Amino acid sequence: MYEVKIIDYDHKGRGMARINDKIIFIPNTMIDEVVKVEITLNKKKYMEGKVIEYIEKSKDRIDNLCPFYEVCGGCDILHLPYSKQLEYKYNKVKNIINRYVKEDIVIKDIVPSDNQFNYRNKVVMHAKDNKIGYYSKGTNSIIEIDNCLLLNNKLNDYIKTITNKKDEVILRTNGDIVLDNDETITMNIGKYKYLVSLESFFQINDNVTYKLYEKIKEYSSATREDNILDLYCGTGTIGIYLSDTCNKVLGIEINKQAIRDANKNKELNNIDNIEFIASDVSKVINKVNFKPTIVVVDPPRAGLDEFTIKEIIKMNPKRLVYTSCDPMTLARDLNILKYYFNIKEITPFDMFPNTYHVENIALLEKK
Repeated sequence: MYEVKIIDYDHKGRGMARINDKIIFIPNTMIDEVVKVEITLNKKKYMEGKVIEYIEKSKDRIDNLCPFYEVCGGCDILHLPYSKQLEYKYNKVKNIINRYVKEDIVIKDIVPSDNQFNYRNKVVMHAKDNKIGYYSKGTNSIIEIDNCLLLNNKLNDYIKTITNKKDEVILRTNGDIVLDNDETITMNIGKYKYLVSLESFFQINDNVTYKLYEKIKEYSSATREDNILDLYCGTGTIGIYLSDTCNKVLGIEINKQAIRDANKNKELNNIDNIEFIASDVSKVINKVNFKPTIVVVDPPRAGLDEFTIKEIIKMNPKRLVYTSCDPMTLARDLNILKYYFNIKEITPFDMFPNTYHVENIALLEKK
């Protein structure tokens, strides 16, 4: 047992303290709190621990919002007031970018979510031993949950009615209909409608997605002479959102179901200047007969691979708009791209309130 004072947060939202000059990471703590901890992992360069007793709690701490918080793996920073969550995420992005990119880059104010709770339009839950819920932190044990603060209320209501508890339960809602099968539902972002299936990628926070797409449109600054290459396009949402600003859009996505949805979305919105390719971006990016003036990317958490980065550089677009769900991989990629593009600014978005995750959009312009 050790008594420590929390001095900072790490990139996963855990409190940080020192024991004998070694950093220890402690979940569910706040800066300036004094806690008694038990060490749960002791590595050469760091330790992990859990709180046994709060000796001095922060006056800002929020407790008892959710009965599952301390055991469930869904939320990380629910104990922080929302203003403190936004402050933490902004500082996280700024610190990571400054540390790894080593350039003085403008980080704009974080764009908040209008809803701190009940914002998720999709959920993946697990079932075992006639229980349905989330995995307990760091385990495969099921924490049975009948109401999650993050989920749209339609999803919470639907979960209570499930009797056939399969190994995995995937649900999606547009706020009206709950989807639990191989069909599609219609999601609305701005003036556009999108058909989305269970497996297709679609942002989980409708309110922030609209703000995100508006910022992508602003950053792309496309005119009717521009051709936009939309990489990792999913169901075509971003490309379709930009289609009325440019000459032509080409979207590439590896998920074939997503591309089927993208082509349906193209028809649903009566758009004739966009095409989609179902393939791995890294395998076709150097083979497509398309000369973009603007490239928009929204890669998975792993970021861009080296080959794709090289091909984007060869294309020499006047602007690159990079949407990222992981500031660490964004910083890694920007560290390569900075030699060919000027990094104009980065805007963080709180797509995932009460978790440590933060979405970012970076605007790059060719040198």
